[in-house]
Amino acid sequence: MEMAQVSVRILEKEYQFACPASERNDLLNAAEFLNAKMRQIRDSGKVVGLDRISVMAALNLANELLKTR
Repeated sequence: MEMAQVSVRILEKEYQFACPASERNDLLNAAEFLNAKMRQIRDSGKVVGLDRISVMAALNLANELLKTR
């Protein structure tokens, strides 16, 4: 299986990942979606700190996923 090295930027921080080459676009799309959610939370001014913003985004996304089941 061919692996791809992928670099994504989330809230001005760079992250490096390896994933199957066939999943590269999915990873980039997921990172873009997560970055938008985290920016929305950060820009609301109600949550401060990268760790808190990350947890809030994770909880919001998990809630949305569970509602679709």
